[in-house]
Amino acid sequence: MNTPDSLNANIRELQPSATLAINEECQRLQESGRKIFRLGFGQSPFPVPDTVVAALQNNAHQKAYLPTQGLPALRQAVAAYLQRNEQLDCDASQVMVGPGSKELMFLLQLTYEAELLLPAPTWVSYAPQAAIIGREISWLQCDLDQATGLDPQLLEQHCQNQPGRTRLLVLNYPSNPTGNTYTADQLRALADVARRHRLLILSDEIYSGLNFAGEHISIARYYPEGTIVSNGLSKWCGAGGWRLGVFVFPRELAWLQQAMAALVTETFSAVSAPVQY
Repeated sequence: MNTPDSLNANIRELQPSATLAINEECQRLQESGRKIFRLGFGQSPFPVPDTVVAALQNNAHQKAYLPTQGLPALRQAVAAYLQRNEQLDCDASQVMVGPGSKELMFLLQLTYEAELLLPAPTWVSYAPQAAIIGREISWLQCDLDQATGLDPQLLEQHCQNQPGRTRLLVLNYPSNPTGNTYTADQLRALADVARRHRLLILSDEIYSGLNFAGEHISIARYYPEGTIVSNGLSKWCGAGGWRLGVFVFPRELAWLQQAMAALVTETFSAVSAPVQY
């Protein structure tokens, strides 16, 4: 019989994402005539750049299924961006395109069986994604008064307590919700710990283009062999609704990229062609 008990146990207690729920409530109140100041959802108030809008218009006719990992020219452009801005040694073969980085993050957790390490406070969807899949979550509390982000000594201590485990550290900076970012020295120290304990780092750099000083630094500069860089159009381009995100894998993790690529063929297949162009 079809009853609520038939639901996946990991999903039974799942609630809508807090940020999306806030956004929908704001929309409802706005439509009722209320004046609303939106502080709960990461959506840019600025328009998408004219050149980007024009490119979408010019490619509205594109309708073919594109390669599962993304349009070759787009993958090359992403690699060139990281070469230019982060001095990373990468090429188009290491880039994977997805319908927003959020979907890629979920598929990564589904593919890679690991304890999830989350500096707290953190964005609202990392932990629920892990819970859906049944992954163990460990919270690493940051010092909000000092606003220095994740303490490398705290990370070291956690890894020493249970050595040898497979772990995925999500490092989001500039941070949602704190706005905190990291200096080069802090990133080097975190990279040293990660290398020593063979951590996989997912560096969520979706806000990198909004660094107030224009001085974002990727931890992949210091731990290239173990860092997946995540980015997309949502924040710097103000195009969250276009749903385009990217992962850039190190060559050492080609096996993980290949496994995720196989999963893509059975899930979203390919990202919207006009958006990719």
